[in-house]
Amino acid sequence: MPNKTINMNNRPHVLSYGVDLVSQDEALAIIARAWQTNNGLHVITLNAEMIIAAKRDPKLDNIIRQANLVIADGAGVVLALKLNGHNIKRLPGIELAQSTLSIAASQKIPVALIGGQTEVLQQLSLTLPKQYPDLNLVACKDGYFKSEDEPEIITNVAQARPQLILVAMGVPRQEYFIAQLRKTMPQAVCIGVGGSFDIWAGKKKRAPVIFQSCHLEWLYRLLSEPWRFKRMSMALPEFAAQVIIEHWQKKLSVDKRKDQQD
Repeated sequence: MPNKTINMNNRPHVLSYGVDLVSQDEALAIIARAWQTNNGLHVITLNAEMIIAAKRDPKLDNIIRQANLVIADGAGVVLALKLNGHNIKRLPGIELAQSTLSIAASQKIPVALIGGQTEVLQQLSLTLPKQYPDLNLVACKDGYFKSEDEPEIITNVAQARPQLILVAMGVPRQEYFIAQLRKTMPQAVCIGVGGSFDIWAGKKKRAPVIFQSCHLEWLYRLLSEPWRFKRMSMALPEFAAQVIIEHWQKKLSVDKRKDQQD
């Protein structure tokens, strides 16, 4: 795997949020190095909805800005980066999480799964060890708990000493939880995986390849889960408008500097 070091001060930005220009192999190398050095990581899978949510939520805003590794999960983030001259491919969070799980199994890294429904976790506790025979699954906890129960849950998870923690609670709850988790377990690699558990357990289907290749997974989710319409219909146009405005402001600023130099 390539040896890539993340410089948080040298990230390109999408609406002021830094993104790491890494391939899946580079991201996996960074995660493997975190295990070797016992430093841990908070991995953010950034998309347009998360950015718009963070602009209204100071707590989420701060968590994203402090994250150790921020990947371009959403098509909108990728397109915004390309608009500003960065050649990058989308890195779906579900694929990164699955590859990370595979490497963790091969290295017998202790793994914890937090979030989702009880029956989904029961299914995963049966199917994942078959898929990854050396998987060391040390803790599982569904996501249906109250905020006042978090300290006890974090204590119980910490006792199992996982080095990879996948949290499937949706944005922003999974990011809030990971931020608290890392105060107790800074050595763990933590990834918010949204609805990945449901897909891995077969409860839901991922978008067909044609949707993935056309950067239209968001449309498939919308068609499959119409309840998302209100949230997405507000966030996505707002994101697109802000990206276009920011792009033209930068372009006009560059043109103005060139004119002044001439």
